[in-house]
Amino acid sequence: MLWRVRTTLADRPGILAEIALACGRAELNILALQVFATTPRVTDELVVRAPDGWTDVRVAELFETAGGADVSVTRVGEAALVDAPTRYLRGVHDVLEEGRSVEEVLRELLETGPPDVADYTGHDVLQLVRRDGSALRITRAVAFTADERARAQALMSLVGDAGADVPLITPSPREMFPRVREATLTDLEAVSALHQRCSVETLFDRYQVPLKMPMTTRMARRLVVPDRGVALLVQAGQDVVGHGVLELVDEVWTFQLIIEDAWQGQGLGTRLMTHAAGRAKHEGATRLTFITAGSNDKLLRAVGNAGFVARVERHDGNVHITVPLREVREIAAG
Repeated sequence: MLWRVRTTLADRPGILAEIALACGRAELNILALQVFATTPRVTDELVVRAPDGWTDVRVAELFETAGGADVSVTRVGEAALVDAPTRYLRGVHDVLEEGRSVEEVLRELLETGPPDVADYTGHDVLQLVRRDGSALRITRAVAFTADERARAQALMSLVGDAGADVPLITPSPREMFPRVREATLTDLEAVSALHQRCSVETLFDRYQVPLKMPMTTRMARRLVVPDRGVALLVQAGQDVVGHGVLELVDEVWTFQLIIEDAWQGQGLGTRLMTHAAGRAKHEGATRLTFITAGSNDKLLRAVGNAGFVARVERHDGNVHITVPLREVREIAAG
């Protein structure tokens, strides 16, 4: 059984030797050690492996007898043996590349689960500042050290510089005249921001599964530069308010699109579909299939508004709307 022990010790030579000797006599093996410097005392955190039958209270009593004060003991797993800098770097990766929330990652790094602590008396509060000035509050039964507070704020600042700490939920203004254009790699951030502003329902209609936000860089790149096709954007001023992927899938040209909630009902979906149909015909397609969730009636209306004659089919709960391109005007790339 692994236990994490945090204790305050007198800052004097030999105190760690006394702790190690007490652990050795009790057959507790010390596997990891962190020292959090304070004045005039020092806080040490150790991960120890104890024989079967040991409890958190018994481990705490051992350390108190050996000279420790303010002892807290928490049961942990093998992940506790990974050094802190490596864990925090992985945490940054999880936020920026895997799409996990900053709060979720920090709670995991700081181990803020239900109290499993000897002599539990209450929570300590860690308050972190986001780049927009708002605060993220994290509580834990074991008091946070100054080093942990600094690490957490550094992680928050680092992912904040990449735009991953605060959801971009402010709807785009609607006064600019939108235009349709092809996407490039410079649009990664704008496409991510568009998805961040969309509701859960709008995201589900587009992807047919719950989509976790913020999206990863890998997914954003896939949406901007598809493997066998082109991405189209609706841009209003500086913001991207609509997005679609025209792609050849199993020798069938398909198109899936999303319009920001604040811009729906303005005819942008119809414009995006018409442009996609022209681009598909330019690529040699004779028909184009629009795909959406089975409950999305807005796409059916957009198809009708574009003047298409469509064949509607259901596949695995999704709707496939196929339109012929005989009467569609080609639109060249660019």
